[in-house]
Amino acid sequence: MNDALYSYLKALKAEQDNMIRETNEYRDFLCVNHVGSLITPDSITHYFIKLLDENELPHIRFHELRHSCISFLANNTAFSVKRVQDYAGHSDFLTTFNVYSHTDDSDKKTEMDYITSCFTDLFGDSNEE
Repeated sequence: MNDALYSYLKALKAEQDNMIRETNEYRDFLCVNHVGSLITPDSITHYFIKLLDENELPHIRFHELRHSCISFLANNTAFSVKRVQDYAGHSDFLTTFNVYSHTDDSDKKTEMDYITSCFTDLFGDSNEE
């Protein structure tokens, strides 16, 4: 956890400590609603669908955001596959690699440009006569 996230969560907890609660049962929890009860998976699904509708977005399952996030990380050179595996909670990096690493046409073009440059370096530019 970095300092920015830690500060955000600490401020959120301080804000919750001052709210009026229906119960103190979950006082030490962070993921509570506006009256101090636990946030349920059903409520997350409900609010996610509402958010999609309000923004005229197609309906997807909330879990699909996980796939998008992990795919983004897996295809970003700043993250190693092992680090993404750790974030995803997979026991085997092959699961992460096989499911979440994708190629796109820009990758293929960059790779082909590199391969072509290797041949140009070896044999010279065939257009030069």
